Amino acid sequence: MVTTIEISGYIEDLLEALVRAGLYSSKTEAIREAVRRLVESYDLKDLSLRAFKNGGISFQLAVDIGGISMDELIWFFLSHDTPPQLGADSDEEVNEGVKALRDKGLVVLDLSSLYVMLELNLFNYLPKLNKRFVVPDKVQERAQALLLRFSKMRGLIVVMDGVEVMRVNKSLAEFSRKNGISLQESHAIYLAKKMNGVLLSDDKRTRQVAKVHGVPAAPSVSLLVLGRDIGVLG
Repeated sequence: MVTTIEISGYIEDLLEALVRAGLYSSKTEAIREAVRRLVESYDLKDLSLRAFKNGGISFQLAVDIGGISMDELIWFFLSHDTPPQLGADSDEEVNEGVKALRDKGLVVLDLSSLYVMLELNLFNYLPKLNKRFVVPDKVQERAQALLLRFSKMRGLIVVMDGVEVMRVNKSLAEFSRKNGISLQESHAIYLAKKMNGVLLSDDKRTRQVAKVHGVPAAPSVSLLVLGRDIGVLG
């Protein structure tokens, strides 16, 4: 995504002076350096918390902004009396999710649902559900850190058994910006819509955005209920 700004008058003269003095090769380089220093002056965890509390972003985008792991940001949010809004809102939403999962043969996972799958060690059960599970390549890239963490924690190599990685060749930066979600979430929603599937997400805002754009979405607990109902999970 490219952002265009207009600078004139005194500030533009100062930028021009910086270039003529040889400190920067161009005014654009000087502006980039100024923005970088501005961003570094903030506590990114606190910045992500403020944006989330204002209702403007998903928790997964907050993780991207905060620059720390999902685990760490969850505890940071909770320590500031701010629930990260993960999981299901109600029994009604869970049941709607179960119905969507029954109706669709393809399930697209985002980073939040992958996190739950890893926490509950559910990948071995996925093939038994008779569904096709996929993740966008951008989500898979972000999931590598999670896989490494769980592998170290359990003392064995953890892999995403039964999950297919699919490449998304579409620019979705503008969609992400308008909806306050991460690029990985946008790819997951796009893939679910394109392939007539259901999005599995434990991020409340992500599910809301998906549904607004005609994509059925369910929290991970709906998948567990479905597994229980068909006798796969006890």
